[in-house]
Amino acid sequence: MTLFGFEAYKTFSRWRTYISFGVLALIVVMTEIVMRVSAREIIGSMMKIFQRDFIIAGNILNAWFITTFIMNSLHFHIPFLVTLVAGDMVSSEATAGTIRFLLIRPPSRQRILNAKYLTALFYTAGLVMFFAVLCVVLGLALFGSGDLIMHRLGQFSVVFIPEAEIPLRMLLAFAAAIWSMTVVASLAFLFSAMAENSIGPIIGTMAVVICFLIFGNLPLHFFRHLKPFFFTTHMLLWQGFFDSSIRWLEIGQSAVILGLHNAGLFLIASIVYRRKDIKS
Repeated sequence: MTLFGFEAYKTFSRWRTYISFGVLALIVVMTEIVMRVSAREIIGSMMKIFQRDFIIAGNILNAWFITTFIMNSLHFHIPFLVTLVAGDMVSSEATAGTIRFLLIRPPSRQRILNAKYLTALFYTAGLVMFFAVLCVVLGLALFGSGDLIMHRLGQFSVVFIPEAEIPLRMLLAFAAAIWSMTVVASLAFLFSAMAENSIGPIIGTMAVVICFLIFGNLPLHFFRHLKPFFFTTHMLLWQGFFDSSIRWLEIGQSAVILGLHNAGLFLIASIVYRRKDIKS
C-alpha cells in the first residue's frame, strides 16, 4: 500500500473524520426540509423583490436556487469543518506518541508529509463534493429543476441563468469551492505540523480566518492595500460562476493567489516538519 493509501485509510477509519459529513448532512437536510415546508412564504418574499419590474413564471424556488442559497450561507462554516481533520493530520501522531516510530522508518520525512498533505486535500475535496451532491440531489427531489434567478444583496441587479447552463456552472462553482477550501486545509496542516495536539491547529486556523475577514472589511487604507493579498478575499471565487456572464479574469486571478497561498503554506510546513525534533 502506498503512503497516500495508508494515510487515507488511517484517516477515514477514524469515526471523528465523519463528524463533518454528519454535520453538513444535518444542516443541508434540515434547511431544505424547512424551506420546502415554508415554500409559499419564501416565494412570496422573492416575488416582492421581482414583481415590480418583472413578470416571472415557472419554478423559481428550485434545486439550483436552494443550492446557491445554502452555499452562500455556509461559506464561513465549512472551513471550520475542514480544520477538524486537516488540523489533526500531523499533530495526531505526536498526541498518540507514534511520531518517533513513524519518522525512524525508511520513508523520508518529506514523503510522509506529502502523503499526509494529499490526504488532507483529498478529505477537503470529498467533503465539498459530498456537500454538492447532497444539496443538488435532495434539492431536485424536493423542489425540482428550473432556471436560476437570483437577486444580489446590496446591488440593484438580478441574475438570470438558463436551466441548460446551470449544471456546468454548478460543476465549475463547486470545483472553485474545493480550491478555496484547500487553502484552509493548508493553513490547518501547517499549524498541525507545528503543534503537539489537535486543538491548537483548529483554534489557530479559525482565528486566522476570522482575523483576515475582519482586517479585510475594516475601512482603513492600510488594510485596503493588503486586502487583495488575503486568501479570505478570494475564497468566494466560486460566486463568479453565478453572474450573468462568467468573470473568467477575476476567477483566474483569485485561483492563482489561492494557489500561491497553498504552495507557501505547504513549503513552510515542509521546513518545520523536516526540522522536527523527535528526541525531546
